[in-house]
Amino acid sequence: MDPELKTKPRSYRWVVLVCYMLAGMVSQLLWITYSPVLAQASSAFSVSQSDIGLLSAVYPLVYVVASIPAGYFVDSAGFRKAILVGTSMLALSGILRCFSPNFSVLLVLQGVGALGQPFILNSVSKVVKGWFPETEVALATGMGTLSLFIGIVLGLGLTPALVDGFGLSEGLLVYGVFSLAVLLAFFALGKESERRDESATNVRFSQVLTVLRNRNILLLSALFFVGLGIFNSFATWVDPLFSAKGIGTDLSGLLGGVMIIGGVIGSVVIPGLSDRFQTLKKPMLISLALSAVLWYVLGAVGGVVPISVTLLVLGFFFMSTLPLALELSARSLEERLAGMANSVVWEFSQVGGFVLIILYQVIAGSSGWGFLFYFSALLTLIMLGFSFLLKSK
Repeated sequence: MDPELKTKPRSYRWVVLVCYMLAGMVSQLLWITYSPVLAQASSAFSVSQSDIGLLSAVYPLVYVVASIPAGYFVDSAGFRKAILVGTSMLALSGILRCFSPNFSVLLVLQGVGALGQPFILNSVSKVVKGWFPETEVALATGMGTLSLFIGIVLGLGLTPALVDGFGLSEGLLVYGVFSLAVLLAFFALGKESERRDESATNVRFSQVLTVLRNRNILLLSALFFVGLGIFNSFATWVDPLFSAKGIGTDLSGLLGGVMIIGGVIGSVVIPGLSDRFQTLKKPMLISLALSAVLWYVLGAVGGVVPISVTLLVLGFFFMSTLPLALELSARSLEERLAGMANSVVWEFSQVGGFVLIILYQVIAGSSGWGFLFYFSALLTLIMLGFSFLLKSK
């Protein structure tokens, strides 16, 4: 136990959580930054826009390989060391990529940042379980995942302005400096909890088999595969999806942002209610049932205002299931295996994102983009069916 922690006030746990949230934001900022400036980046490095797309694709590809080893490191070494490793890689990537002499070097440096991401994402349950009482864990998990949505929104919204104002390398250097500042902040303030499981040193990598055999983890992995796959597909194909409804490119990105704003609000409100009533399964079932209806409504309605309202409410319910599922994954196993539990479900989310993005494009080619709203409703109903099988109150 760190003697320094004995002098920390009870509210210090929120300092640690905010530091974690900043790290989560950085992981998304560095992932998404090249997506809204494809034209400028392809011109700067004399490559095609498809090549620039690899800079974003490398993150989920690396995650699939690194997630479970990173989860083991979180459980065996503690979240402080894991997050410091992750933020160090992100800071190194964020700064050095701005001085890349060519695209090949840039791609490698982007891969360094991608390698750091799972150390951060897989730590959320360890941070929460270590610092927060049972009556606040769902809310704290919601706040942790909220930072991911904020990072995406900031990356999509700020990057074009920074690049237009300062140039590509100079503009993105702002994110590199920010990532370094987050690393230093977590080094100074992101302390391991007094409640850290003393048996963490007994965690073995072979115990990943225990995680994979857990019924809840398998069901939650299926939920993450489908749910994050739907979200990633929607974010990827937002332009053609709304073009099918007669909405131009200038508004389609804003409409996608409306859904994320709803998710930001829902990720605080729904987990907060979950803590109050001490239940995870019921709010998940209600949120998924309403989300299925709202995906169907989204396919049926037209006009910017009705679509915006539907997206706001849809994001509120659909995206709020993420922190609930993460917390349930951590509760499904011993606390000392929470990192590996998180790593497995995140692993399936990355695979689901890759598979469903391709599947949505194939289906759109035969049935039209508008049909995908109804297809998303069907997939959400499948998620609802999986959720009924979960063991939880």
